[in-house]
Amino acid sequence: MGKIRDLQRALELAHYAARNRGALHVAVLGGTVTVAELQLDLRLLGAYGMRSVVVGHWQGGAARDLVALARRQGFPLELVDGDDESAYVLRAVVRALDAGRVPIVLVPERARAQGRPAAELLGREIAVSLGARRLLLVTSDARAILGDDERPHLTREEAEARARDGDPAHEGTWRFILGLLDAGISGVVVLEGEPGVVFEELFTHQGAGVLVGGQLSEEVRRATLADAADISLLLRAEMERGVVRPFTEDQLLATIDQHLVYAIDGIVVGTARLAPYGEWAELSRFATLPRHRGRGRARRLGLALIDWGIEAGYSDLFALSIDERMWRFFEGLGFTGVPRESLPEAWRKGYDFTRPSRAFHRRLAAPGAGS
Repeated sequence: MGKIRDLQRALELAHYAARNRGALHVAVLGGTVTVAELQLDLRLLGAYGMRSVVVGHWQGGAARDLVALARRQGFPLELVDGDDESAYVLRAVVRALDAGRVPIVLVPERARAQGRPAAELLGREIAVSLGARRLLLVTSDARAILGDDERPHLTREEAEARARDGDPAHEGTWRFILGLLDAGISGVVVLEGEPGVVFEELFTHQGAGVLVGGQLSEEVRRATLADAADISLLLRAEMERGVVRPFTEDQLLATIDQHLVYAIDGIVVGTARLAPYGEWAELSRFATLPRHRGRGRARRLGLALIDWGIEAGYSDLFALSIDERMWRFFEGLGFTGVPRESLPEAWRKGYDFTRPSRAFHRRLAAPGAGS
């Protein structure tokens, strides 16, 4: 399994490198975070040709030395003086991006304007002017800003409540985030200022921070071959936990038309499958990105599968899981517990009954009979 996991992680890395290659991300360093602390992250951004801009405060010659070393080693970073007029800074950033480099924009260490650190304001201007997909706020104050809430995704309304009712010491940060959303940035990610966080946020399904906002449109739709890599990555963690039965890539491709995906702004964040067994069909392979759980998206997938089953004319639906949370989930969809031996023979022939799973069943109404 070790080699398989290594290959899966390589696939994940390649997948996100390809996805993010054309999109711009702006990282603003706050609190005591320095460019030097994120040097490995920055070198990876450059190595993978990411369109990224980093804005921070000047702290001696460490940043210059880092950029010089990276350039000698073949990593295309470029230092930009953030103390110049913003129009000049923007032109320098665009030139660096057009040349395939990662601009490192540095402003005076303690410079402030409009009550906010100058790095934040300049980062906002760059992000808005260049149409960034995300602004990453990488700060040593992340835990204090976010408080005890461990949810990996906050809506705009929840951010407004934080600005209004939260710790007054961080109201300005929440107002800054809300201003970015108002200006058209689709999401702001608050990250703890530690090495590796930018890499984990941009190159993994798990992510590393808390996304604020981020939704433009949501839909549940039938999967296509183009979704296979997303579905595979979504299900990988569930397979490793033993919740989803193992399958090969060939098996996934052969059954891709049995899957639904949940997409937010075109990005696949959830999936589920309706597998046929004669007149019956199984609801299976549920997975949702951790950042997007807890907001009814798995339920929407489940209801869509039920509607699909009715439309396809199946007489019965069933589901199994070893996860107690999924037991309650299926009951919430109108399923009741049944012995596994009562499920279709075609399914029983291929199932490992040593799995500690529970089975659930729902009879579908005859056409025209109502639910």
